[in-house]
Amino acid sequence: MFQRNKLALAILTTLACPSAVYATEIAPVEVVENKEVNVETQNAETLTQTGNTETGQILRQFNGVDASRMGGHGLDVNIRGQQNTQINVVLDGAEIAGGCPNRMDPPTSYAEIGSYDSVTVVKGMQSVQYGAGGTGGSMIFERHAPVFEDGKNIQGEISAATSSNGINHDVNAKVAAGSDKLYVVLQGAKKSADSYKDGNGDTVNSSYETQQGHIDVGFRANENNEFKFSYEKSRTEDALYQGSSMDAPLSEGEIKRLSYKGKNLAKNLQGLEVEVYQSTVDHVMNNFELRTPTGTKMETVSDTETTGGKIKLTSQFGHTQLDYGVILQSEVKNAVLSNITMGTDMFAMWPDVLTTQNSVFAESTSLFKDNQKVILGLRYDQVTAEVRDANGVSSPANSPSNLYTTNYPDYSDDTKIEEGNWNALARYEKAYSNGMNSFIGISRSTRTADATERFMAKSNWIGNPNLTPEKHTQADLGLGQTTQKMNWNLSAFYDSAEDYITAYKQSGKTLYKNIDAVIYGWELETAAKLSNQFKVGLNASCTRGFNTTDNADLMGINPLTGKIFAEYATHNLTAGARVNMASEQKAVDDAYDELETPAWSTVDLYAGYHVNKTFTLSAGVDNLFDQAYYTALNRTDTLSGNLYKVYEPGRNVWAKVSAKF
Repeated sequence: MFQRNKLALAILTTLACPSAVYATEIAPVEVVENKEVNVETQNAETLTQTGNTETGQILRQFNGVDASRMGGHGLDVNIRGQQNTQINVVLDGAEIAGGCPNRMDPPTSYAEIGSYDSVTVVKGMQSVQYGAGGTGGSMIFERHAPVFEDGKNIQGEISAATSSNGINHDVNAKVAAGSDKLYVVLQGAKKSADSYKDGNGDTVNSSYETQQGHIDVGFRANENNEFKFSYEKSRTEDALYQGSSMDAPLSEGEIKRLSYKGKNLAKNLQGLEVEVYQSTVDHVMNNFELRTPTGTKMETVSDTETTGGKIKLTSQFGHTQLDYGVILQSEVKNAVLSNITMGTDMFAMWPDVLTTQNSVFAESTSLFKDNQKVILGLRYDQVTAEVRDANGVSSPANSPSNLYTTNYPDYSDDTKIEEGNWNALARYEKAYSNGMNSFIGISRSTRTADATERFMAKSNWIGNPNLTPEKHTQADLGLGQTTQKMNWNLSAFYDSAEDYITAYKQSGKTLYKNIDAVIYGWELETAAKLSNQFKVGLNASCTRGFNTTDNADLMGINPLTGKIFAEYATHNLTAGARVNMASEQKAVDDAYDELETPAWSTVDLYAGYHVNKTFTLSAGVDNLFDQAYYTALNRTDTLSGNLYKVYEPGRNVWAKVSAKF
């Protein structure tokens, strides 16, 4: 079943990681100049040249990034073995909290990839400016102000894609109009996805329908002052999830943003950025509307609201740039599980949970002779987490307070927790005349428990109000080189985590506790031009994680993963092939019934042709040999009474046409 490309696996095995490799669908890889180690920015247009443009799937293209699959929509991102609020997701200056306690709709599911201009992945803690959390990394989605050519005050683009397996229709359109002073951008997208077939020919419940749109209105008062207002709405309907006991008839998100950017405002104030936003999510999931019920009809209705803002000032003192300011965020989560058959509310899963995280930060970047750079950062987070409905439902036995007391003997009955967390960063970088660059960094970062880990209130799934914040001490080092013919980057990291938050099982229940852990690994990226038209490359990453308190492996750690690619490109034509690989993963958390994953590999082919300045055609085949496989992070389904992971799509033939005007 799990056939391997033996040559490809042998190449990766020689890199001597004691774990494995996973596959993704990736866009053509370019030899990028001046790429910073552990920080990678990709053009969104390039990222979407694949057969599946679901955002979580797209993000798998970044080396060292994976995502767990539960269905076709809402793949949940993982960086360096960390996930959930261990990763900061910033959507053009705003944040959004998913509405599903089981993470059917992580924040990236509300980021329609085709509506953004670029995506930046930051691995580990490379800055204190992204706010609280983010101990594993950050994902920054950005939209840029349009630039109009002389005499041309309107521009736009439209694309349409289809495929044979999974997403059958994908349409995205954007138009911008304006001048140097004022501009308006309108964008909309629609996806229609059927349930795909895996490599065994079996149907995986994964269909969904999405609609998304946004408007940006920008005003440039002069070259030093710019304002922007943005409104965005996305709606996902009838989403099926193979790896869950429920499906989601509705997930609807809304984001409102207002921002200001100023430059050269005073002698010692070279920059000022102000961002304010509010986001909301409404989510419904049940076990009867989109599937045949096998017992009691159950439904969870939930909503979240996130309000926040950031003020950043920039001052220049000699060869040092100082960025400093405040980051504010307030998040409210509600979720109620109801017995529809009996007409009663069973559990307040998120019992009106309010979490506020307010931060003050300062970060200096100093440039020295011989192309040396030193970055120093400090941030303080004031955190408050509160349950505002501890009684939750009418049944006292099912109330959140009773569930906490029953399952955690040391629970103190506190419904409000306050924390003060320090974060610090020191980083040294040096660029050399031969195109090489190096860095070494050390950081101390914290992450508070999220609403689910701290306050979940369901009979077999209970949060722990006593959790203390995670404290990560991380060391990073890397070396890379960029020349006209080749670029490569090699980095390694070590993370000693105190009070790491993990789930565990006890008497058939999922509970949470603090442990001590270590996470470490490495990442390698190479690309070489063999001629002006032909290039080849290899990307690989490996992460290991250990629960040192219980002497066990950590959950959710990806094995050795990698891709080998070859590409031919001329002025109008691009054609390439890639082999995506994963070796087996045996380092799993047995106490949580985490499954081992066999090794596997797939082959993808792709091509693109620029017909003229307006039209571009592209097409390809993902998983050419129709392999049956699943990744180590994919969600486990227990509906049948047997543990198994959700399979990835089998062979998928796709085509896309895009036009710019």
